[in-house]
Amino acid sequence: MIADYSTAQQLDLFDSLPHKPYCTDELGVTYTRPKRTAIKKKYLQVNQPKLVTYLVFDIDHKGGVFSWYDNNLPAPFWTSNNPVNGHAHIAYRLKIPFCTSDIAHVEPIRYAAAIESAMIERLKADRGFAGLLTKNPLHPYWKNKFWTDHEYTLDELADYLDLKGHPLRGVEVSGLGRNCELFESVRLWAYKAIRQYWAPNYKREWNSAVYERVESINTQFSVPLPVSEVKSIAKSIANWTFREFTPAKFRQSQALKGAKGGKISKGGGRPVKTNWELWETVHSLKSKGYSHAAIAEDLKISASTVSKYSRISK
Repeated sequence: MIADYSTAQQLDLFDSLPHKPYCTDELGVTYTRPKRTAIKKKYLQVNQPKLVTYLVFDIDHKGGVFSWYDNNLPAPFWTSNNPVNGHAHIAYRLKIPFCTSDIAHVEPIRYAAAIESAMIERLKADRGFAGLLTKNPLHPYWKNKFWTDHEYTLDELADYLDLKGHPLRGVEVSGLGRNCELFESVRLWAYKAIRQYWAPNYKREWNSAVYERVESINTQFSVPLPVSEVKSIAKSIANWTFREFTPAKFRQSQALKGAKGGKISKGGGRPVKTNWELWETVHSLKSKGYSHAAIAEDLKISASTVSKYSRISK
């Protein structure tokens, strides 16, 4: 058991702590403090916002401190045991931390979520554990033990587990599974929904729409993600789709489909129902040499509307 840490040693141990971690001596009353103050509190935020360095599990039964051993899992970095009821937190340190709010790198999040979910099942840990605060393993109130200084890769942890069926889906997900659920649900919606917002200077409106979508799903979770993480996930999805699903790229995609399926006919006065359909039709007719007046007459819209959509290049 590691004991008698000086303040300097404590800060060295938690070199990955947030600049001002959440901390408290009493659950329900949480605040942020500088590291040197936070490290002295009973409960502490050990992961930086949007970055996972530690996988922490909450064992709400007596003798939980040995759940990892009883269930054939590798030794954790530390365990913190409640001296009153025997409940414990078990923490594993990762060799390579990963970001939880980057749609461009969602695969590591999904992989880690599956591992976390399978470990929760094996340890019989609390799926409702929010994960923001953990028992501070350097606080004398808890019975703390450091078992290993080994930092695990996700692959090493996965070797001990059956990941089939993990992470869970739906509103009952917890931990990193919530991030995956938000990414999976909102990104699929966003791929099509963004076409409804294609118009001059639409970025702000699109950002708001994505945030509202992410937040509406997040509120359905038993333990919702904090607002800061919701904002980051929404921003990542909005920026990525704004960059990757542009009118220009859509036009290129449609042109390729048209080349395979034959020439696309002129609109013929048929109603155009959505912004993206209107944009695509206007640019298609312009590329064939039709004037703004002719396009307006054909589509039964005003010349000013044709002019507005013709100015949008991407």
